Amino acid sequence: MEKPQVLSHTACNLHTMIHRSRPALIWLTAGVLMLTLILMPHPGSAQDNLPPKFVTGLLDLPLSDYHLKPQGLIVENSGVIAQPRLNLFFNLYESDGPVDKVTGMVGILNSIHSKQRGPSSSTVENWNEMDLLSSLSLTFLKDWTFTVAYEYWVSPINAFPSASHIELKLGYHDHFLKGLGDLSLNPYFNTFVELENKTANANLSDGEGHYFELGLVPRYVFAGYPLSIELPTYVTFPSSHYYDTTQPNGMPIDHSTVGVFGTGMRVTAPLSFINWRYGRWSVHADFIYEHLFADGVVFDNINFLPPHSGTRNPTQVVGGLTLYF
Repeated sequence: MEKPQVLSHTACNLHTMIHRSRPALIWLTAGVLMLTLILMPHPGSAQDNLPPKFVTGLLDLPLSDYHLKPQGLIVENSGVIAQPRLNLFFNLYESDGPVDKVTGMVGILNSIHSKQRGPSSSTVENWNEMDLLSSLSLTFLKDWTFTVAYEYWVSPINAFPSASHIELKLGYHDHFLKGLGDLSLNPYFNTFVELENKTANANLSDGEGHYFELGLVPRYVFAGYPLSIELPTYVTFPSSHYYDTTQPNGMPIDHSTVGVFGTGMRVTAPLSFINWRYGRWSVHADFIYEHLFADGVVFDNINFLPPHSGTRNPTQVVGGLTLYF
């Protein structure tokens, strides 16, 4: 029987990955050094003593060289991608009991591509995606958080059918090390369940699927200096039909127990020279790496999703400005 026409692990273009990764790391390092030179130590401000607000928000304005999803989809790999995000958080409940806090969230995320390959007849041909976000989080026993999230993805250029899913996430915020700085590992377990249509599969006839995710977000905050480093790392375990299972010619695609391994680095520095009355501003630089174990997502990337890239090792560089208010 003929095997699926999917790149093997040994056939992936390792040279391309290294070629892309080296300038990304240089860019990230240069950015961190520049921030280290221009930012001053960030002492505690008067805002730290204010009572918590009922409504707070986050505005993130990142620019990237890639639209790479955690599920392994390579949506775009050329030009500049802007993915502005706005989240509003509602402090619904807070106490000193076993249940510490209940927080609601609604938000929106857009993906706008400078070299979008959408229909030329569209009036919004650069607007690839709009995600409507919502969640409810319960914090208990100080350091445990359980979150139920619902998201609805739409494409203004009809690049994909609208899809929705829920996520059930249990996370633990530990206190691994204190002293010269604060180090925490922040492990979590997440369940991702498709509700309508597919989120990482071009074949709608496969039906909705799910995957499990194990991860941790090690975070180190330097003592006496406003700089933090995060190393988010995760691995997914998809159901048998979460990714594509057959090629158009009817040939099967092998199912992999492991879907995606992802890791990376985020360096964040607050812009402490901006008065806290205008919110908490910060800048961040990110480097993201994924290895795609699942043949189904590689097949879709090659055959259905621009830029028809077959790499199993996509990388992404992001730089952004964030406002907490």
